[in-house]
Amino acid sequence: MQTSDQTYKAYSFADHKTVYLKLEKSFKKFDVHYYLIGANARDVQMYKAGVKPNRGTADIDFAVMLPDINTYHEIRTDLKANGFEDAHGDMPWRLYHKTTNTVVDLLPYGELAQKNTVVFTERNVELSVVGMYEVGVDAELFEHPEGYVIPVSPAHGIVILKLISWGEQPGRTKDLADIKALLDSAWELYQDEFYAENSPYADLFDVDPFDTQLAAARVMGRKMQAILNRNTELEKLIITEVNNEIEGAGPKAQQMVTGTDQTIEEIKQIFNALLTGIND
Repeated sequence: MQTSDQTYKAYSFADHKTVYLKLEKSFKKFDVHYYLIGANARDVQMYKAGVKPNRGTADIDFAVMLPDINTYHEIRTDLKANGFEDAHGDMPWRLYHKTTNTVVDLLPYGELAQKNTVVFTERNVELSVVGMYEVGVDAELFEHPEGYVIPVSPAHGIVILKLISWGEQPGRTKDLADIKALLDSAWELYQDEFYAENSPYADLFDVDPFDTQLAAARVMGRKMQAILNRNTELEKLIITEVNNEIEGAGPKAQQMVTGTDQTIEEIKQIFNALLTGIND
């Protein structure tokens, strides 16, 4: 199911054509791999599912795979010659596009990282890039309704990155909101795959009782498995995060039920289905 083109403007990615195209031009100039992450990527997946987003954002986050820090600075210089400027504050990866009032985070990863960390020596700031390479391998192309293409993290990749972000900064409740939004939308996102001829998920219809949300969470876990198999340390990290939620006090679940009619135990069941899919 997909939302009509007439209503896509409810999604955060709808307002950023000018910025997207400028970024694309620069990324292609330097021949670097890149993909959309964060809330804009979440909205792309919710748009594909036909589900309205529950919160908006004016920010754009791109993960950019780079060989060295010099290439990163060259890209920033190129962008600053085309309408962008440095943003104030202690985030050296942030740019501001004044004409459209848009904040852009260019998050570098790849060979320039050491132990999953990029160091910005000019401000003595470190950036964790855990999981960005592994998720980036699965980046998919999204055909924007206005006629251009954006590489974007798949839904299961966003959940992986959000779990990592929450583990590193537990106060970021918006990460949990995005995880919940994607888990809540998973059935709408995957239902065509369930009903496809020779579906790899047909076995889940045999689960009694069949629950669409739990089945979709398990499919998401299976999709996550392909990414996690690329890095045993990343796999251990994500499994530990999810397992702690199931067996412990459920801090994520406590945050995720706020303002909903779901219970903590119901959220834990969804995490359990996710973990089962990872381990299938």
